[in-house]
Amino acid sequence: MNIAVFGGTFNPVHNEHINVAKAAIEELSLDKLFIVPTFLPPHKSVAPAPAEDRLEMLKLAFDGVEKAEISDFEIKNGGKSYSYVTAEKFAAEYPHAKLFFIVGDDMLTDFKTWKMPERILKVADLAVFGRENFAADRAAEKEYFEKTFGKSFVTLGYCGKDDSSTAIRVYSALGLEIADKTPEKVAQYIKNRGLYAGGEYEDYVKRSLPEKRLVHTAEVAVTALKKCKAVGVDENKAYTAAILHDCAKYSDPRDYAGFTLPDGVPQPVVHAFLGAFVAENVLKITDKEIIDAIRYHTSGKPSMSALGKLVFVADMIEKGRDYDGVDRLRRLFDGDFDVCFKECLKEEVLHLLNKKRYIYAETLNAYDYYIKENRN
Repeated sequence: MNIAVFGGTFNPVHNEHINVAKAAIEELSLDKLFIVPTFLPPHKSVAPAPAEDRLEMLKLAFDGVEKAEISDFEIKNGGKSYSYVTAEKFAAEYPHAKLFFIVGDDMLTDFKTWKMPERILKVADLAVFGRENFAADRAAEKEYFEKTFGKSFVTLGYCGKDDSSTAIRVYSALGLEIADKTPEKVAQYIKNRGLYAGGEYEDYVKRSLPEKRLVHTAEVAVTALKKCKAVGVDENKAYTAAILHDCAKYSDPRDYAGFTLPDGVPQPVVHAFLGAFVAENVLKITDKEIIDAIRYHTSGKPSMSALGKLVFVADMIEKGRDYDGVDRLRRLFDGDFDVCFKECLKEEVLHLLNKKRYIYAETLNAYDYYIKENRN
C-alpha cells in the first residue's frame, strides 16, 4: 500500500495544489493521499485565515478527486504544526504502508532547517515536485541528503506552475478576479465569507486606479512578498509599500494642497513623489521607510533601504512586465538579490539613455553609488 501526506497552510488552496496532488497520486501509484492543512505554520509570520475556512475550502477543491482525503489532524492538534509529528502519526496509523511526504523544490531547499527533519525521513520518503521559475540544484541536494540523512528523495516528473496562495490573497484584497487561480467554488466561498478582504489602503487604491494598473499593483506586491524573508524585510511593510507604490499614478498634483515637487523631477517620476505625499498626509502612514520606498520606487536613490530596493525591483520585474532582458532579471531575483537590484538599476539607466530621455539626478546618483562605487 502506498500513501502520501501533502501538507501546507493552504491559505487558500489554489489550482496547482490540486494539480500536484493528482500528479502525485498517479506517479506514486497512491492508494491514499492525505491533504493536511496546518493549524499554525511555524515558518510564517502572518497568521492564516481561520482553520475552519481553510479546511472547508480544501473540501470544496478536492471534491471528486479520487484517493484524496482531507485530514484535520494538525488543526485538531492546535498550536504550531510540525511535519515530523504528522509524518509519525500517519506512519503509526499505516505501519505496513510505504509513506511519502510531498514537498516542492523550494521546500526541499529549506528542509534542513525544519524541526526534526531526520524523524520525517525515518518514517517517510520525500517526494519532490518542481516549481516553475525556481531553479533547484537537485544533484547537490541529493548529495547533501545522502551524506546527512543516509537517504535521498524521490523526484516527481510534475512541475508546478507559478501559482500561489499569496496571489489569491492580494488579488482578493484589491477586488480582482481570482476564479482563474482557484476552483470556482473556492473563489465563491472566499467572496461570500469576505476572506482576505482589503482595508483602508486597498480601498483607496481601488478608487484611484483602473483595473490594469490594479493588476500591476497586485503583481508587484506578490513579487515583493516572495523575497521578504530572504532580504530581511517585514511582510506587512513590503505589502503596504507595494500596494501603494502607484497610488497617485493618475492623480493631479494640483488637487493636493501642500504638495511641493522638488526641482528637476521628470514627469514619469512625479507620481512616486505624489504617492509618498498621499501615503503620509492622506492615509496617515508614519513609517518613513514605507514612505521612502514609495517615493523612490521609480527613480532609486543612493543608500536605499532593503524595503526600498525590494519595491524598486518588484516594480521592474513583476510578471506583467515584458521587455528585452526581464527574464534574465527574474532569474537573478531568484538568486542573489543585490546583484539583481544592481542589474535592474543598470537596465533603467540604459533604457533611458537608449530612448534619449531625461534622467533624474537621483537615478544618476544611485547609479554612481551602487554601480560605480560598487556598494551594497
